[in-house]
Amino acid sequence: MKKILVTGGFGYIGSMFCNLYQDKYDIKVLDKGLFGNYINTRVTPIVKDIREVSIKDLENIEYVIHMAELSNDPLGELQGEITNEINHLATVRLLNMCEESSVKKFIYMSSCSVYGFNENIVDENSSVNPLTNYSKSKILNENFIIKNNFSFQTTILRNATVFGYAPNMRLDLVINDISYNAYKTGKIELISDGKPIRPFIHVHDLSRLIEYFLNNESNYQYEIFNAGSNLMNYSIKELAEFLKNYLKTEEVKYGKYDPDQRSYNVNFNKLNEFLPSFSFKYNLENGVANLIDNFDKYVETLDSKRIKKLKFLLENGEINKSFY
Repeated sequence: MKKILVTGGFGYIGSMFCNLYQDKYDIKVLDKGLFGNYINTRVTPIVKDIREVSIKDLENIEYVIHMAELSNDPLGELQGEITNEINHLATVRLLNMCEESSVKKFIYMSSCSVYGFNENIVDENSSVNPLTNYSKSKILNENFIIKNNFSFQTTILRNATVFGYAPNMRLDLVINDISYNAYKTGKIELISDGKPIRPFIHVHDLSRLIEYFLNNESNYQYEIFNAGSNLMNYSIKELAEFLKNYLKTEEVKYGKYDPDQRSYNVNFNKLNEFLPSFSFKYNLENGVANLIDNFDKYVETLDSKRIKKLKFLLENGEINKSFY
């Protein structure tokens, strides 16, 4: 069994990956647990801040999937200095420790948000335009990986916006958010005018894609892949209108201005060319259907909206201003 360390493995993507593959691989999860632990106990937990990772945590580890960062733009804007400390400096430290260990492959979870705002269709060769601390840290990490001659193979996935039901659910992602509110209230009300465009990928498909890269024997050293499908670029308005018809809500109310100015239409041809045998199981329709089916038994918790949970922990003194 491959010995894998999943940093941030208690989270939204990590909980899905671990629950899918815990019987297939020997998985350790390094996670601070700020947003709960919804994964099966068959994985080995290392409850620790990513800033405190040690060489012992990498003992006998062959593969690292790194996603232990503040997970979205609002969290990253809360305290810029701490975001840099957690998302960038801790990643650099982890990579350097991997060099001293038996790690064979390192998969870094970046984001299509590095494209920021772009009126043209973007691919891996396009100029990046990071608008937030979160996306700026992603570019810093990508550049550090590419510029260093590590002895282990490194692959960078610029993930589309993830959606779908996962054990550690997030309701602060756009499709999940709109779907849940429409399901609960019968209404769709947007802050924005709906014009921004984003690419999307189902959390189950992203977990399968990660596993594909784990096992693929091709050398993708220093390669960057946009992770998603050309069929899954949608404007927020298109999503809202789809959900209106799917859930049979009466109308969609749009706002006049959204402070989040990110908009990018992403080309995923490179992923298709390099991984021709990989196919996506989820599109918008069956992905939303999966969400709605699970909402019937889902109980919302504070963990589901990451920035609200983090502010709660700060206000109640459970973590300090440095997020320790």
